[in-house]
Amino acid sequence: MKTKFLLKLSPLLLPYLVLFCGGVFLTFSQSLGFLTPLPYEGGLAEAYGSILSSPSFYSSFFFSLQVAALSAFLAVAAGTLLAYWVWKLPAKLQTAALIYKIPLILPHIAVAFVVLLFWSRSGIVSSLAHSTGLIEGMQGFPNLLYSGWGLGMILAYALKGTPFAMLLVMALLLRFDTRQIQTAAMLGASRLRTFVRVVLPRVAPAMHTAFIILFLYSFGAFDIPYILSESRPGMLSINVYNLYFKRDLARRPEAMAILVIMFCFAVLFIFAYTRVVNRLENVERKI
Repeated sequence: MKTKFLLKLSPLLLPYLVLFCGGVFLTFSQSLGFLTPLPYEGGLAEAYGSILSSPSFYSSFFFSLQVAALSAFLAVAAGTLLAYWVWKLPAKLQTAALIYKIPLILPHIAVAFVVLLFWSRSGIVSSLAHSTGLIEGMQGFPNLLYSGWGLGMILAYALKGTPFAMLLVMALLLRFDTRQIQTAAMLGASRLRTFVRVVLPRVAPAMHTAFIILFLYSFGAFDIPYILSESRPGMLSINVYNLYFKRDLARRPEAMAILVIMFCFAVLFIFAYTRVVNRLENVERKI
């Protein structure tokens, strides 16, 4: 029975084993100095020691955390509020509001160019400000995208992630019993209190799922940082790209070591986040 079950799952398991598990194995092996393009003369943990002793790694790591956390939080918050607003619309308007799904088909790099087109110093907003006399020239417009805070990447990830969060939250709201909101209103609860105490607990699982996915994607993605990232500190994905393609082949284990560290952090983050959320939910139930 187990053999038949595995054979039925083989169309899914084989690509997973070859592409994902094979990629993880190759990355881990090269981080230790094995299977590298050139013979590696360092020790097993030399690449990790070189990375973990570099101050630039920690700057990039915490900068990536900042961008990922803020963009995921903004996307989930905006997506939840917009989903609730769409859900309360009449049925005909809800159908028209499905336009929010359009950004889901846009590639991330296209969203990066949209942000660049609107918010750069030579973009549309800057041109409108100059036309209306708010600024005298291009230098009078604030440097939003490359200010050192990652605002351009945060904005791009938030714009791309908001429809995704809306999609997950809407899936739960469509199964939500509206009589609970009516009962809360009859008992004297305000709209804000009803939203916080009645609606949010029901859509919390979708919010947590969306936050984990958006956070980890923003933390390790390459496309948007390639267009909107600052030089220093750069995102970890940009550092890996530079080590892999623009440095000597002898530094390949360092690039792979960063990837292994990012993978381990992602696993630990999922584990810690779910544990904290489960404990908070258990405490709430007891209260």
